[in-house]
Amino acid sequence: MVEGDGKALFPFCHSYLYDGDEFIAFDPQCGKGRLKLAMKNLEKSISDIDFIYNSHFHLDHTAMNAFLKRKSNAEIMIHEADRIALDDLDVYVKRYGMTDNKLEPEWRELLKNLGFKAGIVDRTFKDGEILPGGFQVIHTPGHAPGHCCFYKSEILISGDIDLTTPWVGNLSSSVADYLNTIDKLKKFEIKLVLPGHRQIVSEKIPERLESFRQRFINRETKILNALPSEPITLDDFTKQLFQSYSESQRKQPEHTQAQFALHFGIISTLNYLKHLETLGKVQNIVQNGQEYWVRLP
Repeated sequence: MVEGDGKALFPFCHSYLYDGDEFIAFDPQCGKGRLKLAMKNLEKSISDIDFIYNSHFHLDHTAMNAFLKRKSNAEIMIHEADRIALDDLDVYVKRYGMTDNKLEPEWRELLKNLGFKAGIVDRTFKDGEILPGGFQVIHTPGHAPGHCCFYKSEILISGDIDLTTPWVGNLSSSVADYLNTIDKLKKFEIKLVLPGHRQIVSEKIPERLESFRQRFINRETKILNALPSEPITLDDFTKQLFQSYSESQRKQPEHTQAQFALHFGIISTLNYLKHLETLGKVQNIVQNGQEYWVRLP
């Protein structure tokens, strides 16, 4: 494990290196300095990387792809459902919900500053495929449509499934898919979880998966209980949910990073509402061209 810069908080993550017949870098967005040092400790250089396996398209897992490809000519791979986001910048921005958003210019500038470059993925993989190095692809959508874990010898390189805080803050995220993903992972014999953020998990993994699933249910219950029985817009509802956070933002309008976090929190709430709608517990209605949400009896 190569610990990510800034405690692996956005825009960094933990990266994992595999030195076998091929040298593989998993989500190499730990920071250039940390990656170079890790390679040196293995008596390798960046030019020795043969493959880059991306768990999903998010910036904090892929931004160094272009830099590493220039230095190594490594083959970059990602699931077929996420390749479109790495091939087309407009799709990438849209999935984050930034299109026609006041934060779009800052978001595009961040992508540029971090070195993001579209159109450099070499090929895709799919669920069940065995990749060079002997890693099995497990398609685990929810966090992102093409999110995947990599499984070998009862070890799971889990990307953004960190078994602590589930995140569904993109327009392409899905609560239903994420819940199905957790049930899917329960069927595997896993002794070690290597996540992109937070801590490695080596104990009580079935219980941790169930606890992780329960966090979805708890969040959904909180949102359902907070939603009024009278129609309310998403903006007004999220202002109630994030009242203290919103007040802090009004005092710090220049804090773009925090504004990004609030933006993703709003989208996350929308995704929970959409899931609750499929369960018949809430309804989305349109009145005079304006969308509202309402809790059903």
